[in-house]
Amino acid sequence: MSGTLLINNILNAAAERRASDVHLAAGTNPVIRVEGRLVTLTEQQVLKPDTLLVLAEILLSKSDLEVLNQKREVVTIYSWANRARYRVKAFYQKGYLALSLRIIPPYILSPKDLNIPLSIVQMLNCDQGLLIITGPYASGRTTTAASLLETINQNIGWHIQTLEQPIEYLFVNNHAVVEQREVGRDVPDFVTGLKDMRDDDVDVVYVSSFFEDGVGELVLELAESGKLVILVMDADSVISAIDRFISHLPLEKRLWGQDLLAEVLIGVLSQRLLPRLTGGLTLAAEVLTMTSAVRSSIRDNNLRQLESIMQTSKEEGMISLDKSLQQLIRVGEISPEEAKKNAINKEEFK
Repeated sequence: MSGTLLINNILNAAAERRASDVHLAAGTNPVIRVEGRLVTLTEQQVLKPDTLLVLAEILLSKSDLEVLNQKREVVTIYSWANRARYRVKAFYQKGYLALSLRIIPPYILSPKDLNIPLSIVQMLNCDQGLLIITGPYASGRTTTAASLLETINQNIGWHIQTLEQPIEYLFVNNHAVVEQREVGRDVPDFVTGLKDMRDDDVDVVYVSSFFEDGVGELVLELAESGKLVILVMDADSVISAIDRFISHLPLEKRLWGQDLLAEVLIGVLSQRLLPRLTGGLTLAAEVLTMTSAVRSSIRDNNLRQLESIMQTSKEEGMISLDKSLQQLIRVGEISPEEAKKNAINKEEFK
């Protein structure tokens, strides 16, 4: 079977089952993720190492293959027969090539469709500051960020610049002007791109990743200078996101960073996608908004206090993860078992 026919068969099988992800590794059948659960495609052939190399040549461009050979991993976008777009990650494990594909929805959903909390959407009315979107892998962070950016695009005449690796959602100018820059193609790295934005006529900055040294300082400076910055981070809670942000700063800049973060932060959304009882996935959200108590906790690096503040500050638009899970049970979205599995205080979900 040719590589083209094989990848078409695998992606057809994934599309028929409405899979969100496809995982291809040597020595196993293709595996897909359907409504948060992994499913093995036993009807497809066990993949050999040579087969993965052939598939990589189909899914990756020549420049992507060069990056893969140099850095042993690469992330890119693959358009499949005008039917769907996939975010593709090629990497090595145990000495063999592996491929992971994540489908990119064909259009950008509204905050209401995604159940993004209203307190987060209202933060888009701020003309400066830092909004952090976080969550574990496959929690829909990029989809949420795209929804918020498109909300600005449809309603406010601002200049938006993005730094992405890779570019997943494509924007068409509406009320706003949207310029999307891809790290590795349009700009060498995130730090260079952020430095370029310091003196540009930009209202909104979107940063899709937080792994490079130097990004934290520049994000804080941009937010302080009068820009609205939306940052996506990899963390499983509001508290861990703030802790990771501060810990990522150079040691000699930590106190400066805590003070400035307490000043410019306008909110944090931590989210995860859970299996819905009626099929599909639903969003569980943890939300931190800014009060004097929150700012003091960040400034003093007393982050443990934030959990109790979120639990008792519903009027300020805050939502603890456990409260979000309880609400999802109440409206019949998720099972008590699923809620308990994700809860912080599991005793409350007996």
